Amino acid sequence: MTRTALSQLGEFGWLHKLIPRLYWPSSLNSQLCIGPGDDAGVLRITRNKVLVATTDTLAEGVHFERRWLRPRDLGKKLLAVNLSDLAAMGNVKPLAALITVSLPGDTAVETVDKFYEGLRSCAQRWKIGFLGGDTIGSRRDWVVSATVLGEADPRHIVRRSGARKGDFIGVVGPLGMAAAGLEVLKGNLERLAWVSPLVTAFSTPEPQVFAGEYLGKNGWATSMIDVSDGLEASIRLLADASHLGAHVDLDALPVSAALKRWAQRQNKDPLGYVLRGGEDYALVFTASPKLWPRVQRALPAAKRIGLMTTRKAGCWAVQGRRRISLNSYGYSHF
Repeated sequence: MTRTALSQLGEFGWLHKLIPRLYWPSSLNSQLCIGPGDDAGVLRITRNKVLVATTDTLAEGVHFERRWLRPRDLGKKLLAVNLSDLAAMGNVKPLAALITVSLPGDTAVETVDKFYEGLRSCAQRWKIGFLGGDTIGSRRDWVVSATVLGEADPRHIVRRSGARKGDFIGVVGPLGMAAAGLEVLKGNLERLAWVSPLVTAFSTPEPQVFAGEYLGKNGWATSMIDVSDGLEASIRLLADASHLGAHVDLDALPVSAALKRWAQRQNKDPLGYVLRGGEDYALVFTASPKLWPRVQRALPAAKRIGLMTTRKAGCWAVQGRRRISLNSYGYSHF
């Protein structure tokens, strides 16, 4: 029997193999609206109401190190990244969360208290309650996970797969800053005052809940995704789901002053951070050109960065004669 390692398939290769094999009882087919493969799953509860569910895990040594991410910030971030998935589904009202933590036995109770203070702070801001969860021991590392539930009118849900040829591509939220912030923390350079926006972007990301609500309830977004694995990956995933191609204007991409300064210090192209930096949790969406003026009036921070094209045209980022093929799905576990 041939043995295939997960590292040979990669995360996305494994998911492509796994998702079609996941069990779903035929007796519940009428309740399944959106299954695995989007930012969240969606189940019909009544004719006019659906349950939206998502989950995310943060593992020490993979997503963070305790020496440079404070427990309180870790708690806030854990809930925020899950709320970002709800935001990517449109106008979804957060309801409740289940929190699971795996902690070493020698962890100070006061440290764990600070982690839960961060969770509570984020929960109070977005008015989401805690239903429970699980607590287990760990030999060494912290592993924390949240499952978040929300409710929505099914007419206000936005999938990844609804983009149409000719739709504008928009983004709301920072790009590339979290990846730069991670480099700052790894280099122990947070003492530099001007890097604080980069550190904040990584440590305590802001879920674009209000933007998701506007885009969903008004029917402005034809497709949407949150930028967890980088802009390039997000564009590629939207294009694949909608069976289209995409043209991104590199000159239109938002680049903050702090990111430009950090990239110059590192002798790197800031657009590399914007395209391939992960954990920004901005929203990338598509909208009809006719509706774009309404989007801009309601969401002044939204930036138009490109256009959906034919699948045959492929996915590209363009700047004059410079053309970058968008063929990556971002960070891959395994």
